[in-house]
Amino acid sequence: MTKPFAIGIDVGGTKIAAGLVNRAGDILHRYTTRAHSEQQPEVVIRAIEEAYRCLVKESRVEVTEIEAVGLGFPGNTNGPAGIVLVSSNLPAWNHFPLRDTLIERLGVPVVLENDTNLGAVGEHRYGAGRGVRNMGYVTFSTGYGLGIIINNGLYVGHTGTAGEVGHAVIDIGGPPCTCGKNGCVMAYASGVGISRMAYEQIKAGADTLLRQMAPPDGRRIPGETVVAAAQQGDAVAREILHKAGYYGGVGLSMIVEILNPELIVVGGGLVRIGSLLWEPMLAAMREHVQPELWDSVRVVPWQVGDDLGIIGAAAKVFADAEAHLV
Repeated sequence: MTKPFAIGIDVGGTKIAAGLVNRAGDILHRYTTRAHSEQQPEVVIRAIEEAYRCLVKESRVEVTEIEAVGLGFPGNTNGPAGIVLVSSNLPAWNHFPLRDTLIERLGVPVVLENDTNLGAVGEHRYGAGRGVRNMGYVTFSTGYGLGIIINNGLYVGHTGTAGEVGHAVIDIGGPPCTCGKNGCVMAYASGVGISRMAYEQIKAGADTLLRQMAPPDGRRIPGETVVAAAQQGDAVAREILHKAGYYGGVGLSMIVEILNPELIVVGGGLVRIGSLLWEPMLAAMREHVQPELWDSVRVVPWQVGDDLGIIGAAAKVFADAEAHLV
């Protein structure tokens, strides 16, 4: 017998967002903390535990009515095994058995998965992917990732890391990527890539407003800053956004050629940039897809939006329960 609620927890590098979610996909209660920011595993686990206990207490829901806790984690995870393989955003997580650790601490079932994969499940169940059998969800934000839905189910591959199209090399000998390789899609198509290209232009002496707008301590230049410069007519900023969008579209073309999905949903913070990113992205996808496939796929923005981390985690709990996996 299925239960009416799930708790979805979205673990980011600097923020944990959690919510009590019903089967209609509504968030009934919320909890947010930054106490774990860039800390060791024990600190993060305590923050996750606190989020769970606060939600249960504040909502006054019976634990017996909660199907499970769904947990989205940044970086490579082996969800079926319950293991974090590696995370570039949080230290000391290599091959960490997070699911079983939390089951022991919380006393309830826990479903662990990569955050982008959960975004795919959330958009498929509650958002732009409703009624679609085969789709991809691309997160275009700090990084660039892919979640894959095949025959209405999440596909994670042999070791749980399917969909790492952001770390496919498309520029041999190109700029460094956070994964340690060079020339990946994400080296261009991401918040990290946009910042890298901006600093590259500043150091090359380019005439750009970004020189005055960049953080004085050398931290990452936010995408919003580059957009602001572009909107003021800065040609360098416009070219950076065009390049990020173009390489994002190259990533989409790979998805079309390999998976032949009916739909690709693109979400994440950089989607808000709008046409400056969206138009070169779609143009590049069309340029690099064989003509026979031009009309085979629809590309649409996300519908669930900023709550996708929470709702996607809960959606995976409900999907697993319906498949009797929880």
